[in-house]
Amino acid sequence: MAVAMVVLGALGAAYLATSLGQTTSVIAVAQPVAWGQTITAADLVEARIAADPTLSPVPYTDRGQIIGRTAATDLLPGTLLTRDATTDQRLPPPGRQLVGIGLPAVQLPGTPLRPGDDVLLVPLPTDGQAAPTAPSVTVAATVVRAGESGMDGRRVVDVLVDEADGPDVAARAAAGLIALVVVAGE
Repeated sequence: MAVAMVVLGALGAAYLATSLGQTTSVIAVAQPVAWGQTITAADLVEARIAADPTLSPVPYTDRGQIIGRTAATDLLPGTLLTRDATTDQRLPPPGRQLVGIGLPAVQLPGTPLRPGDDVLLVPLPTDGQAAPTAPSVTVAATVVRAGESGMDGRRVVDVLVDEADGPDVAARAAAGLIALVVVAGE
């Protein structure tokens, strides 16, 4: 009986050691990828993890299917990539336009803008107009990317707007007649 117990204990320990040592190859993020950006080969690395049924990372063998897709959220280095974090929809999506607006610091909040932030684009009066006394018509937008301040103090912010608003936003932005307001997140 004692010999049988020793043999069963050894078999159990061997099984436990081999099952804990089994890993699977998955995709991890190598460098930051902002929401809406195209995923490149340089953005991805191979990671080996223990198989866990609660995790659903993309297998490394599917890497070719991920390259060229669009990030559906901000992807941070060191995180495992899931299928929900990517989309095949490119920017701008149907019915929307991508507009770059260059804004001086006084027409932007001091808080850093992040991809996915909901904002309002507020039209400013022209030189010949008085300051508005009633709320002006604003345009709802979503931040895609916020660049760094240039030598002239202006910062380019790429925003998604409805296609009906795109031309007006672009014209006002070119004339410096837009301010940006961040809307409370949901």
